[in-house]
Amino acid sequence: MRPHSVPKEQPLISAIIPCRNERHYIETCVQSILSQERPQGGMEVIIVDGLSDDGTREILENLCGQHSELRVVDNPRRVTPSAMNAGIREARGRYIAILGAHCNYASDYLRVCAGLLEEHPEAGCVGGPIISVGTSLFGRAVAAAMSHPVGIGNARHRHPDFEGYAEGACFPVFRKEVFESVGPYDETLVRNQDDELNYRFTKQGGKVFLSPRARATYFVRETVKSLFRQYFEYGYWRVAVLRKHRVPASFRQIVPPLFMSLMLGSVIIGLLLPGWWKLLTGLLPVLYGTALLIAGVTLKGNRDWRVAVLFPVAASILHVAYAWGVLSGIIKDLAGSGGSQVRGKG
Repeated sequence: MRPHSVPKEQPLISAIIPCRNERHYIETCVQSILSQERPQGGMEVIIVDGLSDDGTREILENLCGQHSELRVVDNPRRVTPSAMNAGIREARGRYIAILGAHCNYASDYLRVCAGLLEEHPEAGCVGGPIISVGTSLFGRAVAAAMSHPVGIGNARHRHPDFEGYAEGACFPVFRKEVFESVGPYDETLVRNQDDELNYRFTKQGGKVFLSPRARATYFVRETVKSLFRQYFEYGYWRVAVLRKHRVPASFRQIVPPLFMSLMLGSVIIGLLLPGWWKLLTGLLPVLYGTALLIAGVTLKGNRDWRVAVLFPVAASILHVAYAWGVLSGIIKDLAGSGGSQVRGKG
């Protein structure tokens, strides 16, 4: 699809949205960006589509016909980092926003982020802590797990009320010169390319500032299968990042595989022990399950016992899928086959 028109004036912000086969979410997402309160200096919206074949393309064509500031470029590689880099190459703005298609943005999101960059000249990137939302019963439990320390540890960008410096932003707005300094997204990483770029950025002394004034909603995966696949891929591609930099971006990223390995090891050892020592087999799993159940029952603001009951299920899927992904990535790495077997959308 060719751009309908490209304004001659340089906008303040270029909003880039990578997508592929997002017909259920893309129109809501794009409309929330097009209806933004315009920051002083204006904005442009660039959709980078991975050759969608589910109807997403037709939706985009219709939107382009209605909005001259919207344009679509192709991402023939169909992976997320390639889409991000293609959008950055097309962007003309002083600030570059990397936004997600599974999201809905407050009407002032981009204006607030532009203001945060002006308020914090020391920060090269700003954003808001993610607000996770589910539409189904299971989705609500997933959203709760993704916003709870038991589910995601000390990931500050996932705590809705957090304000301050963090390791990264989910929907970041960068100063364009950041990419000139640290380089583009690593296109060999189908997942975790944002974490890897954030690592390079903060390693150079860059700062990321988050404020709940910048509000955006993320729609979580609504099924066990899709959630497991998402977090399996996060874990799987974490190994490629570890291989590249030799150190984890943060300690919390290696906790799930370490804990799950410890729990599995305790079960195996317990089964080999004689007599009542076999009771040790279930000690760690019982403690783990109890901790998840307590977290679910005590969820702040939750008045639905069904969400509390499903919370341990959702949280354990996050942990097990991520841990299994890491272990699978390590096995593939040791076998010499690298990360070519798992592909994501972009």
